[in-house]
Amino acid sequence: MILIVGGTGLVGSRVTELLIAQKQHQLRVLCRGNSAWDKSRLPDFRRSGVDVIVGDVNNLKYLEKALDGCKAIINCSGVMRTNDADEIHAVNVRGVENLLKLGKEKGVQRFIQVSCVGATELATNEYFQSKWQAEDLVRNSSLYWTIFRTSLIFGPGSHLSNVLDYWVGRAPFVVVVGSGLNKLQPVSADDVAQCVTQSIYAKDTVGQSYELVGPESLDLKEMLTRTAQVNGRSTATIRIPSFLGIKLAAMFGKINAASPLDGEVMSVLTSEMVGEAADMTENFEVEALPFSSTFKSISSDKRRPRPKVETTAVPEESDDDEGAEDDEK
Repeated sequence: MILIVGGTGLVGSRVTELLIAQKQHQLRVLCRGNSAWDKSRLPDFRRSGVDVIVGDVNNLKYLEKALDGCKAIINCSGVMRTNDADEIHAVNVRGVENLLKLGKEKGVQRFIQVSCVGATELATNEYFQSKWQAEDLVRNSSLYWTIFRTSLIFGPGSHLSNVLDYWVGRAPFVVVVGSGLNKLQPVSADDVAQCVTQSIYAKDTVGQSYELVGPESLDLKEMLTRTAQVNGRSTATIRIPSFLGIKLAAMFGKINAASPLDGEVMSVLTSEMVGEAADMTENFEVEALPFSSTFKSISSDKRRPRPKVETTAVPEESDDDEGAEDDEK
C-alpha cells in the first residue's frame, strides 16, 4: 500500500493518477478535504479503487488509520499561503515529523518528500525555513528516503498561475516588487509527478536529493509582463521596494482570505529559485516542459470563443468529501 499525502493537490493528484494508470499498486490518499465539492477529485479516485481518508497530518487518529498497512509514503503536502501564522510549521514540519515517527512504527520503509529549491539553512522566510527543517528530518530518518527539491510548479489551475493572474489584475500597470530580476525556473507539475512515481522502486534514488527545475530561467518582471500581455492588460511597469511589496501583500492577504497572494507568497516569488536542470532530465524520463508554453496556451484559450453553458440544478447536498489543494508550491 502506498500513501499519497496531499493527494488532491497539484502534484499529488497527478501522482495518484499516474499510479492508478499503472494498475500495480494499492493506493491510499490522505487529504484535508477543504476544497469545493464540485472540484473534488475524490469521487474519481474512489471509483478507481483508491482508499480515501479525509484528515490532517497532525490528527494522529486519522494519520494512524491512513498508515495502516502502508509500506511507502509520498508526501506532496505543503502550506505557503495561510492566515494562520502557525499552520506553515504545523503542516510542513510537524506533519512530516508525525509521518516519519508513526510511519516507522507502522512498518513503512520508503519515504518520498516533495520540497523546494529555496529551502536552505539560511532561508529568510518561514516557508523556506519550514521546508528545510522538514528535509533535515527526512535525511536523518532511518527510512529509505528521496527528496525532490522543486522550483515553482506550474500547470492548469496551479497556485502560480492564480497568483500571476491576480497580481497583474490589481492595477492598471504591472507592479514589480524589488528589482524584478530574481531568477525563477518554474517546473511542470506533470514532470514532477513523473519523477516522483519513477523513483518509488528505483534503488539508486534512495538517500538522494534532486533539484527539479524547468529548462528555462525567467526573471520575475518577465513573468509578470508576459502574464499581463496574454491577459490583455498594460505591460507598463513601476517598481516598489521588496520590503514594501511584502508588507502590502501581507496586509491585502489578511483583508481578503480568498486572495492567492500574501506576504509569504510574495517573499517566495521575489527570491531566487533556480537549480540544476540536468538533475531532472538525466535521471528521469520527463518531457521537461518550459513555462513559456503556458503563455501560448493561455493566449489560445483567450482567443477561443466561450462555449454556451447549459444551466443545471445544483444538488442540495453531496455525500462526497471535499479534496484539499494541499500542494501550493
